[in-house]
Amino acid sequence: MQFTRLLGFVVVAMMFCCLPPASSAQAPTAPGVEIDCQEKNPELDVHPLNLPFVEITCTVKNPSSFQESISVEQEWDGVEVDMMLEEDTFDLGPDEEEDFTVQFTGRSRLSADLSHDFTLTATVTNVGMLDWPEALSSNASVSGELSIATFGMVDLDISDKSTRTMEGGDEVTISFQFQNNGNDDDKISVTLSNAAELEAVGFSFPGGTFVAEDVAEDGVSTVRDLVIRAPSDLAEDARYQAIFQAESGNDNDAPVSEVSISIQLEASGSAGGLGGGLEEVDKDTVVMYGSIAAAVLFGLIFIVALARTLRRRANAQPVYVPPVELEDEFEDEDDDDLDLSELDDLFSEDGDDEFDDVFADL
Repeated sequence: MQFTRLLGFVVVAMMFCCLPPASSAQAPTAPGVEIDCQEKNPELDVHPLNLPFVEITCTVKNPSSFQESISVEQEWDGVEVDMMLEEDTFDLGPDEEEDFTVQFTGRSRLSADLSHDFTLTATVTNVGMLDWPEALSSNASVSGELSIATFGMVDLDISDKSTRTMEGGDEVTISFQFQNNGNDDDKISVTLSNAAELEAVGFSFPGGTFVAEDVAEDGVSTVRDLVIRAPSDLAEDARYQAIFQAESGNDNDAPVSEVSISIQLEASGSAGGLGGGLEEVDKDTVVMYGSIAAAVLFGLIFIVALARTLRRRANAQPVYVPPVELEDEFEDEDDDDLDLSELDDLFSEDGDDEFDDVFADL
């Protein structure tokens, strides 16, 4: 070990002796290296719509008076993210420097809780034409931390999107839930975004126009409600939209999730006349039930008409009369002649028109 150090000192002394005389009093600088990075704490964007990739620029410098060969090695323990150096060996003259990039590549939707430390170490491997002894190795290092950028993504769910029909002063409750699809715990808010427009025409909101809840990553909120009260005085029927928007508290750039609910105001009072909450039944449902009722009524009318037609035809059939026994010699000259027209009545074509009469009765 002592021999190696001694040999190193001899090599350094010989190199200094080989240098040309300095034109000034400045002494030669011993072999060494410097390294630094412009961004030591990069963030990786893992939003599903973006490419999970980030790179930083680092600089390696030879501050000595000698030509140097320098190598850069990385220390990295990331599993979900890969780290790669654009270049890891450099040949630099006295006081020269060179930039290189460090790239980090991951996958989408990584949790914001993840972070990884990294270290870059630059080492002088050669000075001039000589291998630089490890005992005199000159090195420098820079450390940093890669973190995962937080992104917000929310999804508003209103299971009942049907039209709400209301009379003056009626209240309707809109129930909903919202899901956190981001990569960190998020305080999600739901707002009735056009509340000012609805208030201008007489609507009011007894419980407010805004709710918020802390939702865990990949979690779903509890069931929340907002109450809408119709204007007390309605001069005419009108239709409005109530627009609900959910947004992330973590990410101002995240798109909102929006759902619209139609509100039909009935000035005539017919919407809630039956009571029991029927004012909230949408018109499409009323039309469906009306069609079913009409079909049932038509079926009853058809059955009644068919029964009447069959009864009328049964009453119109001729009464069966036993055939008259005739003597071979037709001795009784006083008997009336057989009226053959009665046989024609038995085989009338009225039976063929039976169903035509049914539809005529309808």
